[in-house]
Amino acid sequence: MLTKGDKWLVIALLIFALAGVGLNMHYIAANGQGQSVVITVNGQTVKTFPLRQGYVGEFRLGGDSGFNIIEYNDGRVRIREADCPDQICVKTGWINISPQQIVCLPYRVVVKVVSDSPADVDDIAR
Repeated sequence: MLTKGDKWLVIALLIFALAGVGLNMHYIAANGQGQSVVITVNGQTVKTFPLRQGYVGEFRLGGDSGFNIIEYNDGRVRIREADCPDQICVKTGWINISPQQIVCLPYRVVVKVVSDSPADVDDIAR
């Protein structure tokens, strides 16, 4: 049976936990400002565009064979479709935080999120 003190402790811990989640979401949203996407093929930059809310579109790299379709939508980017055999670039999914990147090795395409401000993390693991 929980005592009155135990109930207050549980309520206080829940409030602190929810406050931590809220601050974390605010931090992630604030870091989304000033970011852009750089797309390179064979080490040469082919397109750069800002990564922000409300910016929607897609474009195609390559020809009839050897193509990638890159889609950007509401502050995130992905390779939606590719005709490479392994489809790792498509399976990577959406990215939106610097220094995340998507690599299509067969066609030497790199889609990278870069930020105006320096990153405070050394690495991101999924």
